[in-house]
Amino acid sequence: MNHHVILTDEEQNMAVNALAFFHEFFKYNGDDYRAEIVKEWQDVADDTNLTLVDKLATKIATSN
Repeated sequence: MNHHVILTDEEQNMAVNALAFFHEFFKYNGDDYRAEIVKEWQDVADDTNLTLVDKLATKIATSN
C-alpha cells in the first residue's frame, strides 16, 4: 500500500531534517560522535517549531 501525503514546504523541510538527523545520529556508535551530531543539529532544532513536528508525525501516521 502506498500513502500519499500533501505537505507544506515547512512540513517537507521538517521531515527531511528529521530523517537526516536520524540517519546521522544512528549511523555510527559512540557517545562522542553522537554528542557532536546533536551539537551540529541544535541550530536546526532551535529554528523549528517542535510542536509542529509531533503534528506532522500524526499527519503522516494517519494518512491514507
